[in-house]
Amino acid sequence: MPALDSLASLVFWMALLLPVYSYLLYPLLIVAVSAVARRRRPLRRPDASSIAGALPPPVAIVVSAYNEEQHIAELVTNLRSLDYPVPPTLYIGSDGSSDRTAEILATYACAQMRVFSFRHNRGKASVLNDLLAATTEPIIVFTDANTRLEPDALSRLVRHFDDPRVGAVCGELSLRAADSGDNVDGIYWRIERLLKASESALGVLLGANGAIYAIRRECFVPIRPDTVVDDFCIAMTVSAGGRLLIYAPEARAVEDAPAEIHDEFKRRVRIGIGNYQAFFRHPEYLFGATAIRSFAYFSHKVLRWFTPHLLLLALLTNAWLLDRPFYRALCLIQIGSYSLCLLLYVLTRNWDIPRLLRLPVFLVAMNVAFGIGFYRYVTGQYSGSWKRTVRA
Repeated sequence: MPALDSLASLVFWMALLLPVYSYLLYPLLIVAVSAVARRRRPLRRPDASSIAGALPPPVAIVVSAYNEEQHIAELVTNLRSLDYPVPPTLYIGSDGSSDRTAEILATYACAQMRVFSFRHNRGKASVLNDLLAATTEPIIVFTDANTRLEPDALSRLVRHFDDPRVGAVCGELSLRAADSGDNVDGIYWRIERLLKASESALGVLLGANGAIYAIRRECFVPIRPDTVVDDFCIAMTVSAGGRLLIYAPEARAVEDAPAEIHDEFKRRVRIGIGNYQAFFRHPEYLFGATAIRSFAYFSHKVLRWFTPHLLLLALLTNAWLLDRPFYRALCLIQIGSYSLCLLLYVLTRNWDIPRLLRLPVFLVAMNVAFGIGFYRYVTGQYSGSWKRTVRA
């Protein structure tokens, strides 16, 4: 059946090349376009000297914590020590913690720190909705219980709101090894940071990192209780509302990497669930936007979320074409490559793999996690409640 063979061949190459475009060609394209845009229209940066002489806006810092008794005191100390002219008000909620988190928080309660001890574990989204409803400050900063902000991070985030067009600002998170304190960001995350900077320069930054970002309170729209990727949805809703979402890499925070590789895999599965949830629930992120933002969202996010589906489709159409030696060789290469990467990923529990192989192994493992996340999403095997990631 020549017609079916031709169709299968077309689908095969599309399914194989779209991920290549998303992971390789799109980054090259967006970096090049942003470089040209910067030359023609330099990005306006806040004037630190003028801001220093102005009265800074009041700031609220909100944190949803669950079973963080080992780290909650360190968090409070860190947030209270931030270098900001007007002491921020802390809004910290214990989401039905079964340990001493709520008890420890109660010892810090004061006018500048409001503690909310919720009896039941309802999920981060519900806690954030309640905390935001209690705030009155015009600028809201979000962070996590296991994150430590650098002393000047708050000032460096907030100064961007001097521009009335800005609705949200995403800072920079670095992962560190808990035992040595060394930075463990790999090449994938360095590329992602470059993409953030390029997309921000074009006004099409996609989402924020929940460990360090800020929004105008007036831009906040309550999120549904079972929302999984709250940071992405909150920031993208601000952007969909017509305000700028920008990247401020000078506003830094650090966080310990998960203690075990399987903990990171479980986190990736949950992120995958949240990605598909956001895609199907919020079509306005794709269709209710400017042409360039829709293009960036489709190229950077949507195609990557559906890469597991595309790679599976490539294998299935490849199977249809096995009567041709060329496609038999391609099928063996695909199966062999995926199997090797998954084997190496399992071996990373006990051994360090060569640096050259870390990126492909990471990408294959991430797509397996996303595939599992998609299955759990479509079958409803998820909830808004969350489990604490184990950290050393």
